[in-house]
Amino acid sequence: MERIIIIAAFFLLYFNVSGLATTNILRLTSGNELPVLVSKCVCGNCGTPIKPFYQLPIISFILCRGKCKSCKISIPVDALILEIVVLVGMFLVSALLKFSLTGVTFSFIFYEAIRVIMIAINGKRSSSFAKQYFIAVLAMIPYYLITLFVALIYMAVCA
Repeated sequence: MERIIIIAAFFLLYFNVSGLATTNILRLTSGNELPVLVSKCVCGNCGTPIKPFYQLPIISFILCRGKCKSCKISIPVDALILEIVVLVGMFLVSALLKFSLTGVTFSFIFYEAIRVIMIAINGKRSSSFAKQYFIAVLAMIPYYLITLFVALIYMAVCA
């Protein structure tokens, strides 16, 4: 039972990171000048603030049927795909490496590789990119440390 709870904790941590990935990566690419750490999420079309409940990764896309609740314009499917790839990829990397410290480290390296690939594909923002990228990397450190802690618990319980 403990093992299931700890694996669920991994899943929830990676679920949270996958939601941040979309905002984080999209804010680092061209055409978006919002700082990466601004928690305000708005519709790219109408500028209406997105309520926290509708900021849940993957679930919100399904609940809103892929459209903004305010202006009804379609949300790009690539944002949903990015969230799924980050969630599934990070979880699988950790699982394949038995939720070890190495698995957690490689799952975050996987996330960083996805971020770099998406920036290469979409182009980087023109102003203050280096500073915002550095901030985005630093913002992942708490998630990494918490996930390492969960891995230590997993190793202690399942050893």
